[in-house]
Amino acid sequence: MRLEYSISDTILTIHESWQINSLRGMLQMLQTIRQEQEGNGYHILLRTDRNIVEEWIVHNFFYDLHVLRLHTRTVDLEYPQRWYFRVAYHLVAGINKKITRF
Repeated sequence: MRLEYSISDTILTIHESWQINSLRGMLQMLQTIRQEQEGNGYHILLRTDRNIVEEWIVHNFFYDLHVLRLHTRTVDLEYPQRWYFRVAYHLVAGINKKITRF
């Protein structure tokens, strides 16, 4: 599945990201974005796939729990990511078994 996205130097927004909930689908979407934007110099793409997927998993987790659904239906990725968000996403994503296969 391919989703709409918007990108700037420091922000990548994947619209309606809740629609992809498999690790494989997330990685395919990221690969598509990286290929389409190759050579454009967007700093947001310096984030690792694992780091992005962890944040995406947490957004989906909260979306599934009906927590802040208007916000969590779309994942907004920033670069640089604040350290405390990185730690929090890593810890919460660890609850989800998908990340352990990554």
